Amino acid sequence: MGRRWLLCMCSLLILTGCGQTKIYWTEEVQDAQVSLRDGTAEGTVDLVLYQNETETVVRTLTAGQDFSKAGDVSAQPFTDILSSNGFMLHTEWLDGAFDTNSYYALEESGAVQIAETYGAGGTVHDYSVDLDGNGGNELVNNAVTGGDGHAFVQVYQRRQDGIWVGRMDLKGLPGHDNWGVNSTAVTYDPVRNVFQIKYSVKNQTAPGILETTGLDRLEFAPYAAQR
Repeated sequence: MGRRWLLCMCSLLILTGCGQTKIYWTEEVQDAQVSLRDGTAEGTVDLVLYQNETETVVRTLTAGQDFSKAGDVSAQPFTDILSSNGFMLHTEWLDGAFDTNSYYALEESGAVQIAETYGAGGTVHDYSVDLDGNGGNELVNNAVTGGDGHAFVQVYQRRQDGIWVGRMDLKGLPGHDNWGVNSTAVTYDPVRNVFQIKYSVKNQTAPGILETTGLDRLEFAPYAAQR
């Protein structure tokens, strides 16, 4: 109740001209709140967490680098993703041509980033599924990056020692013509629950196709949040 009252008072001050910081939105996340407001530097916005009567700037985003305009940034709560509850920060650029989802687990110490996924064209690109049948869901990302438009898959997994992230092992593809990063394209099919690898083949125009399931062809490493 105290936090809500504080936010209402801040909004009132802004509307009456007594405040200088604009708050774009506020989302309820369990017993906390996250807000997007103008940053201290020109062209920036701050993602702010209000938890246990404490205010923390989780992340500062820069226009032209992380988003095009403040309306491209949103957040929504999630439950039971990688065995955590928290919120997902969604950012878009180039009128939604590309987007990023940053997942933050809400812990007593604050918001901890546990995954970051990439997509294109405004389509769904994240799936919480149990790939290895052990009862715990992985987070699968059909990733597309800007610039080269490369399609690949990321798989995030919760382990006893933290979050790990996996990429597809693309060594040993039969006849692979490895002319560059886009000589391969990896996607996850959530309907069939399979990974499909398309790749260039030497001396032929039709791509090679290899399908795999589970975690057998994935190579994992500990995840370290970059921001």
